[in-house]
Amino acid sequence: MNDEIRKSIAKAESLVAKLRKTNSRYIVISLAASVLATLLAGLTAFTGPVAGQGPPAWKWTCGIVAVFTATATIFTGLQKQLMITEKLSKATECVGKLRSIDFTLSNSEKDEERKDALSEYKKVLEVYSEYV
Repeated sequence: MNDEIRKSIAKAESLVAKLRKTNSRYIVISLAASVLATLLAGLTAFTGPVAGQGPPAWKWTCGIVAVFTATATIFTGLQKQLMITEKLSKATECVGKLRSIDFTLSNSEKDEERKDALSEYKKVLEVYSEYV
């Protein structure tokens, strides 16, 4: 049983690492795109278009700002729609519960404590099935 629990811990930890990486990537992309859009718009407001002169330059500059803004919006929306933060929180909670169960089983010599830990593992499997 301990091996099964350790496999569950490894799987859940792998998912946590993946979710953290995805969450961080989406945040960095959103922030970078937002900052670039803001800086380009501000610079353009003070100095004029940065992509040349005349109406075509204004169109290009505004288009670039729009692309940066759309990118920031898309990645922020994806992060929310895919519920990455919520999944990361639940997966982290699942890992903590599994580690607690593993600790109890590894260090307990009483049958009652082992039964309670196995019962808790069953609950974790029911509640966090998508993470283990």
